[in-house]
Amino acid sequence: MAIRTQEEYERAVQEFQGLRDAPADSPDGMRRAELDADIKAFYMQNGDEMRRAKPPR
Repeated sequence: MAIRTQEEYERAVQEFQGLRDAPADSPDGMRRAELDADIKAFYMQNGDEMRRAKPPR
């Protein structure tokens, strides 16, 4: 499923982080791989326009 908004991106990142310890050959590991691809694709297209996680110093 393609990520279309900043909010979807943030939810995908949270889900991805929750799956970080899943074995690669498990359903959760496969979901993590899907999220990884979707997150990277969204970031490549929108990275310059995204909100910064931390305020500038």
